[in-house]
Parts: sequence; structure tokens; C-alpha cells
Amino acid sequence: MTDFVNKESSFCLAANLRSLRKRMKWSQEELADKVGLNRGNIASYENGSAEPKICNLVKIAHLFNISVFDLTHNDLKAENSLEQASSRQHNGFAQPGPDLLGHFLKEAEDFQQAIRGLDCMVRLKTKNVPVLSEDANFFKDQFEHLHGLTSHLMSSHLELLAIVKERCPKHGDSNGNGVA
Repeated sequence: MTDFVNKESSFCLAANLRSLRKRMKWSQEELADKVGLNRGNIASYENGSAEPKICNLVKIAHLFNISVFDLTHNDLKAENSLEQASSRQHNGFAQPGPDLLGHFLKEAEDFQQAIRGLDCMVRLKTKNVPVLSEDANFFKDQFEHLHGLTSHLMSSHLELLAIVKERCPKHGDSNGNGVA
């Protein structure tokens, strides 16, 4: 299994938070008031010297109408990125176009990244804890079991998509050429 703790990741929270706040024309104080924090918290999150607790991360994502994953792992500085993230939040995914198979492949890649992100978060949170409580150990074991099952299901899903791509080229792009 890949060691995500030591692997450089695409954690974008600081830049995204600053960009989204400025896009809304809010000061750090105004954003802090909206999520029940103080300006110093927001400044620390934006300069990367601190990370919010998960409950505050959820509040911030909810305020911008996006998922926690988009807030933390997708670069939201591009012009249409916030709208796309908001659309994913509302619909569960971006609406498929004529390239239906390509859409499902992209969705599978995004889901796989989300699985890796959650695994990374658990590893980071438990890495420096010398002894986990009995409850924490139980939840960690349950997460690892769920992660294994999800990874297996994801592999099966990708295999199925590959079979469809190979055997049903009409489900590829709008010209019937399959997915590249």
C-alpha cells in the first residue's frame, strides 16, 4: 500500500480559503464571524500554520456551499472552479455529457482520490499518538476494514468500466469512438 503520510499531497486549504474569502470580498474578521471563530484562526488557516478542527472545516465548506474534499484537495482559484465544486455538492457529481463512460471514469478517479485523502487523514491523525484509547483503536480498525472493502470495490468498479470501454465503444464519446 502507498504511504500517503510521507507522500507529497495536493492539500490546498490555505490557498483555497484565502481565494474564496477574497472572491466573496470578506475580510478575515467577517469570515471568522460567519463560522464562529476569531480572525487569528482564519489568518492561521490561510498561512498554513494551523489546520481547522473537522467541525470548523465542515462549517467553512458549508458556508461556501462545497464539499470538504473540494475545499481541501481541489484548487479552487480558477474562474469556474467554485461553480463546479458547488455543482458537485448539490448534485453529487457534475452532470454527464455525451462522453458518459469518460464521465464515470473521471468520477471513479475523483472517488479514488477521496478515499486516499481519508486514508491520509487517518494516518496523519494517528501517526504521532503513542497509545490510542480503546475506542480510538476500535474506530481506526473499523476504518481500516472499511477502507480495504472500499478499495476492493473501487478496483472492481474500474475493471467493469474497462470492460465496458473495451466491449461497448458506443458508450464512449459522442462520435462512438470510445474513450481514449
